[in-house]
Amino acid sequence: MPKSILIIGEDPAQIDFDAPDAPKDMTARKVMDGLNGSVARLQEAGHRATLLLTKDAATVERQTIEALSGTTYDVIVIGAGLRTLPRMAEQFERLVNVLHERAPSAKFAFNSQPADSDQAAMRWIDATPVER
Repeated sequence: MPKSILIIGEDPAQIDFDAPDAPKDMTARKVMDGLNGSVARLQEAGHRATLLLTKDAATVERQTIEALSGTTYDVIVIGAGLRTLPRMAEQFERLVNVLHERAPSAKFAFNSQPADSDQAAMRWIDATPVER
């Protein structure tokens, strides 16, 4: 059965790849190629995959609410940059709180790089439900 996946990452145009805490050997082009590849692989597998590129802490809540309106996602992948870069802490907190409120039934997955977002989602798409 096809699943609905939302992949959320920081817009690479907003990232300073020369910053000391930025991922080594990463560029905006590599980020987009990896994310677009993950979306394409999920779609080729028959799923509905959507990409949300966040801008900043001031707009992440609005952007996320708009992305969630009218759609229920089975899996939401949150990018490593949002989770691990210290300067992204406030944006990540705001994102998680909106997701907690607006997408309570979604499974969360975490990538390690843009190009493995599809693998992160598939861990939960293929997962056997846990009995409570």
